[in-house]
Amino acid sequence: MNKTFKDLLIATLIPLGLMLVMCITGDEGILLAGIAMLLCAGAYVLIGIICLLSANTHWGKVLMLSAGIILLVGFSTCGLIMNGMNFH
Repeated sequence: MNKTFKDLLIATLIPLGLMLVMCITGDEGILLAGIAMLLCAGAYVLIGIICLLSANTHWGKVLMLSAGIILLVGFSTCGLIMNGMNFH
């Protein structure tokens, strides 16, 4: 595997793993995981843009791709879980 793919896996799987563990704890954990996922993806995008504007294009690409994967996988997972929740 090349360096970009290894870094992409590390930058993506650690936050997704932590957020999936948070989803196990119950309804409050699911909501907290959704908020944490939103903040994490936003931070990745902001830091990725800063890295791309500076000379560090490797980490910029990794963080931007990782933010996209976190948004795609994380929000679909949390959306499916929240679909079965009762907010009454």
